[in-house]
Amino acid sequence: MSWQQALVAGAIQGFTEFLPVSSSGHLVIYNTLLGEAGEVDLTFVVLLHLATLVALLFFYHRDVATLWHAFCAWVGDIFQGEYRIRTPERRFLLLAIIATIPPVVLGALFKLLGLTTYLENINLVAICLAITAVLVFTVHRSPEGIYTTGDAPFSSALFIGIMQGLAILPGISRSGSAIFGGLMGRFTKEAAVNLAFILSIPLVVGAGALELASAWHQGTQFVLALPQLVGFISALLSGMLAIRLVTWLARRQHFFIFGIYCILASLYAFAVGQGLVVW
Repeated sequence: MSWQQALVAGAIQGFTEFLPVSSSGHLVIYNTLLGEAGEVDLTFVVLLHLATLVALLFFYHRDVATLWHAFCAWVGDIFQGEYRIRTPERRFLLLAIIATIPPVVLGALFKLLGLTTYLENINLVAICLAITAVLVFTVHRSPEGIYTTGDAPFSSALFIGIMQGLAILPGISRSGSAIFGGLMGRFTKEAAVNLAFILSIPLVVGAGALELASAWHQGTQFVLALPQLVGFISALLSGMLAIRLVTWLARRQHFFIFGIYCILASLYAFAVGQGLVVW
């Protein structure tokens, strides 16, 4: 991979990881155009996950610290025989745990059943991008909810988790489906957007850890060459910009823009799959 290709791949990963347009779907399209489907530079993949994690922590380190403190305090209370959820921070923590379980379970099932190879199908990407467009348009027209992360029912968190789990399909946006799940669970739009990003932290960490374990198992040599460095910086900067952009557009009721984009991306993926577009 050249540094120019790494620059583009990093930007695709950074932008689409957080924009409700599906990073996995875009990477399948990109690899199909390059004729490199199935060829994976594990070192590069691990660095891209690390870059998106750094972008998340840059904006949400206070929330992460809050959840960590709530966890430590709750563990201390449990050892003293106190199990009650006494603070909004602890409810926030439990909501995050509940919402993380479904995508982890679904991801593990796909891995164990050997279904991950089917996730590189460009025609599946085209269909799923169209589904993401529907989700995004629904988010745009959804009324304001009433719950925050400190008072929402656990059923709302479970619904978010189920929607996140669907994002294992390439073309289904994780952030878009999580925000959709949050609004259907009657979260406020601000809470739904923030929660979608915060919930991506354990998933990004988990995905990066799996790729790292796979690289270690295959005996991959981790050499930080220019393409890897360029890809990391590109993913970091584009990821930070994407988080800002989603938050800004959600506040100004312009979320439908992502729906229009997903429709165009779906048509483009279909054209790529039919051989109508070449690199």
